[in-house]
Amino acid sequence: MKKRYWIPAAAAVLLGALFVFGYTPMRFSGYLFFAAAAVLLVWGFLAGRQGRVGRILWRLILVCLVLGVGFFAFLEAQVIRYSRTDRETEVSAVVILGAGVNGTVPSLSLQVRLEAALDYLRDKPDIPIVVTGSRGPGEEISEARCMADWLIARGVPEDRILLEEQADNTVENIQFSQKLLADKGIDLTDNIAVVTSDYHLYRASLLWGVPWMVPVAAHMPDRFWPLTVNYYIREAFASAALLVFGQ
Repeated sequence: MKKRYWIPAAAAVLLGALFVFGYTPMRFSGYLFFAAAAVLLVWGFLAGRQGRVGRILWRLILVCLVLGVGFFAFLEAQVIRYSRTDRETEVSAVVILGAGVNGTVPSLSLQVRLEAALDYLRDKPDIPIVVTGSRGPGEEISEARCMADWLIARGVPEDRILLEEQADNTVENIQFSQKLLADKGIDLTDNIAVVTSDYHLYRASLLWGVPWMVPVAAHMPDRFWPLTVNYYIREAFASAALLVFGQ
């Protein structure tokens, strides 16, 4: 195998190991580097083979790569397109999607979602607020309870907050929040604001129903741009899994 294949493949493996075993918040990017290394090695192996079977396999991989990159580019464009806040549309309720909790303290992702929600709610003093998320590993309280406590400590009346503490993932966040709102007499065809990380809004809109979900974007601080890039890339793959497998 030629150096032009195995040298970049080795570099990809090293970068993958750095992210997977070193800087774990970017673990997903590490797995992508491992996948890239595997593709390079297979590509290099087939490129040096003669014969009909080798050429067919080489072309098949090329077609798959082109289609995969095209699908990824389309989804990434949608993720970017939806990563903004709509402040003009009137809404009947606000839903804040959960993220990790460190003991009883919001993680960075959850903190920025809460700050975005509080800012969005400043001129909406009466509408109900759903906080959604169960208790996961390393969490002393549920994500919903953590969010409620954070909002109450900053002056949001407790009687405005509806807790949904059963959801373990985005699909359940949406399903259980919609059921809770419906039980409270809110028409789900009304406009409902959903607060989550900017990169997460496209997938949330697919689950909620695009015409009725009003996006509210929580942006990571600029100094965390490598994490943001990682999350945007990961989200395109998560959206693909939702569209293809329904989860």
